Amino acid sequence: MRSGWVGSILIIAASVLTAAPSSPIATAQINNELRASLTRDYELEVLVQPHDGDAWTRLAKRVTGDAANWETIAAYSQLDDRLQSEQKVRVPFALLRPSLQRDVIKALFPNDHSTAGGWQHVVAGTYGIEGESLWNIAEWLTGDGANYTLIRKANPSQGLSTRKGDVILVPKRLLTAAFGGSMEEENAPKTAAEVRQPADDPVQRAAADENVPETTAQPLGTAALTPSPIPASTPSLSPASLSYVRTGAEPYAVYRLQPGEALYSSVAIRFTGRVYSKDVGDVVERIVKFNEIDDVARIPANYPVKIPIALLLPEYLPQDDPARVAREATRRESAKVARRTRAAGLSGVQVILDAGHGGRDVGTEHEDVWESTYVYDVACRLKALLEKKSAAKVSMTTKSKSRGFAFTDSNVLDGASDHYVQTTPKYLLDDAIVGVNLRWYLANSLFRRAIKQGLAREKVLFLSIHADSLHPSLRGAMAYIPGAGYVPPSYRKNGDIYLTREEVREQPTVKQSREEALAAEGLSRDFAESIMTSFRNLGLKVHPFEAVRDNVVRGGHEWVPAVIRYNQVPTRMLLEVCNLGNRSDRELIKTAKYRQQLAEGIYRGMIDFYATQQQDAPAPAVVASRGASK
Repeated sequence: MRSGWVGSILIIAASVLTAAPSSPIATAQINNELRASLTRDYELEVLVQPHDGDAWTRLAKRVTGDAANWETIAAYSQLDDRLQSEQKVRVPFALLRPSLQRDVIKALFPNDHSTAGGWQHVVAGTYGIEGESLWNIAEWLTGDGANYTLIRKANPSQGLSTRKGDVILVPKRLLTAAFGGSMEEENAPKTAAEVRQPADDPVQRAAADENVPETTAQPLGTAALTPSPIPASTPSLSPASLSYVRTGAEPYAVYRLQPGEALYSSVAIRFTGRVYSKDVGDVVERIVKFNEIDDVARIPANYPVKIPIALLLPEYLPQDDPARVAREATRRESAKVARRTRAAGLSGVQVILDAGHGGRDVGTEHEDVWESTYVYDVACRLKALLEKKSAAKVSMTTKSKSRGFAFTDSNVLDGASDHYVQTTPKYLLDDAIVGVNLRWYLANSLFRRAIKQGLAREKVLFLSIHADSLHPSLRGAMAYIPGAGYVPPSYRKNGDIYLTREEVREQPTVKQSREEALAAEGLSRDFAESIMTSFRNLGLKVHPFEAVRDNVVRGGHEWVPAVIRYNQVPTRMLLEVCNLGNRSDRELIKTAKYRQQLAEGIYRGMIDFYATQQQDAPAPAVVASRGASK
């Protein structure tokens, strides 16, 4: 059985073979039979000229080290079982012998070389507005494009986009064996029959009111899983390993519970993505019944917990599961079509800020802490920071009639219900659904105006700030981005409540192409990762499992919040700054100091998202006492 990444290779191969030919950026003859090119799409194309009388198995053994790879190579080249000497054979770069991988990279990127700290890559691409992406570089040198976040973390002055001549260090711990990786077994190139070995999965240190302990899981065999890599700044990391049983009435995964781990946090939340209390409880109940567990408080260490595969997040499914293959293909595609730009000090950037809820809709409420009141305070602080320390133009979707955009040094805030959406005419927030829809209509209008004024699409940001109400064991920030599969091609609202607004009449129907949705997912993911990295660097709490998500999972349904689903701003996200269902998070946000730190973390993340290579890090936080009312 072929692994999921091989299936993805075949999908990409089909599109490459049917595309119109174009001259490559660079080409090199590696040896007498192997030629490599860097294509205009920043793909590494490897062509092998078979020997006279060659056989598929001999060719596969010669160039990949494993004769069993011949079927994958034949399918990748779209050739039949009979190898002809006059046919050039395409070989996936990931399958090449380590020595050949190194030769290809050195030939196409002659300025690349090994260093004591890892591998130094010098960007050579010259096509379009940027060079080969960090995703490409991670895919070639580490074996997994998702490691781009770790590479960017190791190169703090490197922006998300690359330009010819940029020097990027890939840390040794991430490198495959071909490039002197320090974890050769984990990062070694894979055969077509293999699946990847366990990689890091985040577990945040438990606070006093949490039961989310650090774990040290052991592999359960060759059917192990690789979750998406997490930036090294995550508080603590430990490998997570699943094995799979696909026979029987209901296929399941097996995870061995480690000492001190709880079923709800280490299994239900971690592997199924459920975060809301009722959902977590329902999943735990199902797992308990599935495993016939009598007492959840007395589960012994190393107990093999069986998790129905139907409950797993896509990233924890078997490598060849269609849902996981599709997810990874979308991730790769979205990362490649997202065109990034740079803006020192946010020069030429328009930021659209949205404080969640407001008016009669207070959002979630715990012990008299209104979500709407506290996130509006954070948004106002962020607005003041941006206007004081950056060149960005800032717009707010809502405004308080009595307070404007002012904020105070007070820790505990009085509730306010006089917010309105700044449409024309204004809309006093009486109805939550109408309010949400008018926000994205307003954002779309602001976006169109920015484009008409000559602003690049990528220089507009939309950020909706919220506070969540999750299972009480969870803490920290979490971001939602618009997963491409959840964005409809067109949508509109009807009724006088909408059509009396100028922003709605401008363009009542929202249309987004598949390519636009993919680009939005890629840009938004990078933006969200920048914010999460900034939070971690400042010591702010971040959700321990999958802090950036492309959909909400709740009550058996999956969706993207409307404020970013129908929004046309390419770079957009909904940020949950904390979990009001957790006592510690609740106490933190009730302090002006923490709310200012949240604003500072978001600001720094924005600066970093657009950072130029020469740009200095943002200045230390300055806690402002009072914002101006406008």
